Amino acid sequence: MQKTLINELKEKDVKAEILSYNLDPFYWPVLFPLKFTPTMKWESLEGELGAPVAGDVVSWDSRAPRKTRKVISKLSGDVPKISLGRDMSESDLNKLGLLRHYASTDEGAKALIDFVYEDIEFVWTGVNARLEWLALRAASIGKIVLSAQNNDGVVTENNVDFKIPTNQKKGAAKAWSDPTSDPIAEIKSIVKGAKGYKLPYAFTDQSVIDSLLIHPKVVDYVAPWLMRAAGITDRPTIATLNKALLEDKLPQLAIIDAEITIEVKGVQVEVNPWEEGVIAFVPARVLGNTWWGPLAENLVTTSKAMRITREHMMIKKFSTEEPLSESTIGISNSFPALANAGRTWLLDTKNTTWNK
Repeated sequence: MQKTLINELKEKDVKAEILSYNLDPFYWPVLFPLKFTPTMKWESLEGELGAPVAGDVVSWDSRAPRKTRKVISKLSGDVPKISLGRDMSESDLNKLGLLRHYASTDEGAKALIDFVYEDIEFVWTGVNARLEWLALRAASIGKIVLSAQNNDGVVTENNVDFKIPTNQKKGAAKAWSDPTSDPIAEIKSIVKGAKGYKLPYAFTDQSVIDSLLIHPKVVDYVAPWLMRAAGITDRPTIATLNKALLEDKLPQLAIIDAEITIEVKGVQVEVNPWEEGVIAFVPARVLGNTWWGPLAENLVTTSKAMRITREHMMIKKFSTEEPLSESTIGISNSFPALANAGRTWLLDTKNTTWNK
């Protein structure tokens, strides 16, 4: 195996470092858990989440009545490649000599370790941040649109629509910032419209929760519950609002508060991948799967690069002699796909029509 320029790195140490990373900062592993696909195809399945089919009362020694099996519809597509890298130039590597000089001190040793592993953690986080962006775009607008403004790579498929029915993507009767609007009535209307299945969960961003908690009709809605529960009347919180909603068998609200940096052509922009002002009403906490497939790099046995694989991604580290540089690359063949699109409802609380 080729020695990296940063000769402090040994494969077992790099593997231990990568295994120490976790996915806790991201929403996608919970909302779209990983699922392996050897065929490199993702699927968006429409499951059987309707009201249960009852069994029959039958006589002894008789054959059990057979019921029809619902046809599960699906979309599918190719799992794309996600990748990013970072290089250390010769001038960057010159810093290594200085850090080695001070490695005998606690501060110097920490600085050396940070320097050695900085790019590895960077690419690990970067691949998973793109999965976060893809997952939350799918969940909040029902599709994924890649463009020159939000993606620096060359893609062959720039638009995936998960086919949420048009009548289940709505604008608000009035923007919820309008005090004459009625958010609770609209939530009840959506739940009522989902005939044959339940919508126990609703995901949204902080801006929607902030507007709800000061909305006069929401304050009035929660006040009786507050008085019953604690003997007081106070400004509602998301916890007390959810308790009032639960009592009426309405969806529980959960906040998606993600922050991703998108870099295109060297320009960085911080974004929340969740579409601002949108509520997604869903039948289950798990919204789909992140489909991941094998990497072609695993078929190349002659590579001299250091290659560490963890679940859905690989981190490669290798050096170039001329010009002198050290490269770190994160790679993943993976894609989050929304499931149960036919049982998902989207509401834009900031606009009276859906135009996402």
